[in-house]
Amino acid sequence: MTESARFTADEERALRTAVQQGERPDCPRCGVPMTQRPIGGGSFGLGYHRQREWLLCPQCRRSAIFDVRRGTRL
Repeated sequence: MTESARFTADEERALRTAVQQGERPDCPRCGVPMTQRPIGGGSFGLGYHRQREWLLCPQCRRSAIFDVRRGTRL
């Protein structure tokens, strides 16, 4: 059986929690610090500007994207 290229729901939840608490998350699979990249989106004028976070593991190349305010996966 091969290992999944995606993080599990529990792993993604732990990553979101770490970011929301102001911590720099470590990859749940590799244990190395993940690279954080903010992603903008939406429109200020239309009232739905999003603040998203993209977490990338420099070692295993897995990533997760979520909405910072809601804490939901995209």
